[in-house]
Amino acid sequence: MNKDNIRNAKTFDELLDIKYGKIGSKKRDNFEEKAQCFVISEILKEARKEANMTQK
Repeated sequence: MNKDNIRNAKTFDELLDIKYGKIGSKKRDNFEEKAQCFVISEILKEARKEANMTQK
């Protein structure tokens, strides 16, 4: 990963390609999976707050 490449990236997708590889690469797939898990956990956390529920 080169800092010049990062500076020259014009879109978020280009940044992801530089940092994690192209879509379909193992490193990128791993990143995408973790990102999805994070998003789902945040949605659940917000839904619990709105319903006044705790993790108990």
